Amino acid sequence: MKLFQVHTGFYDPNISDGFYEGHTNIFICARDEKEALKKVKEKEEYKKFKMHIDGIQEITIVDDYKVELNKI
Repeated sequence: MKLFQVHTGFYDPNISDGFYEGHTNIFICARDEKEALKKVKEKEEYKKFKMHIDGIQEITIVDDYKVELNKI
């Protein structure tokens, strides 16, 4: 498994009548980018705000530390 950061955009009608685009990052564990995109699109938050994907990045190193995922 790999860790992906999916950067999403959305328009919230409760903020300035949806005029401004908001953004959030959703972290997903998946085998590859294709699976990560599928998983994020299934999230309730993604559907509720009718989000779109602005970008996706695999997270492998943070501050000179290798990121390893271990299922608990």
